[in-house]
Amino acid sequence: MTCRGRKIFGFSALFLLLTVAPAALGQDFLPAPPSDRTLIYTLDEADRLTPLPFEIGATPLKPGAVAKTTRQSYVEIKGEHAATALGSSPRIFLFTAQRPGIHPPFIVWLTPKHGARRVTAVAQAGLAGFAISSSEIVKPIVRVLNKLEGDEVFMELRPRISLDPGEYAIIGDDLKRIATFRVTAVAMP
Repeated sequence: MTCRGRKIFGFSALFLLLTVAPAALGQDFLPAPPSDRTLIYTLDEADRLTPLPFEIGATPLKPGAVAKTTRQSYVEIKGEHAATALGSSPRIFLFTAQRPGIHPPFIVWLTPKHGARRVTAVAQAGLAGFAISSSEIVKPIVRVLNKLEGDEVFMELRPRISLDPGEYAIIGDDLKRIATFRVTAVAMP
């Protein structure tokens, strides 16, 4: 190998080492799907899946009926704070169906209101169910980790940007199964 060839090889090796090594060392831990597919999980400090507690939400809308008119209201969860505190970049793991017309549960920002927490919900004329106001949905990064039988998948949800301190929930179509958490401000040393 000529001197010029060795220099090109050396620079190429150095470039590869500087670009690929940090990515390989900084990979996220990806947990295996847990046996209980009904829960929503987060990772604890030891990279173990820990279920988030569910709370019950209520709304004046009638989610089971077809709405006659478009109406804006709310979903309310009793209590001022969620029991679980997470960091500003939580990794959420859940099971959901992956097919056209079905969206995964959303991470939503909750607003405190008279000893409860609320998110804006909209019932659209001619449709059953409700939608969450897009301004209160945390834009997610969605990563499917495992495809299971049928159209069921095990996936990770995480916010695209760090969450501000406040109350949050993961809301799907079942108001009896709303996973909640809070993000607290980190004290500066």
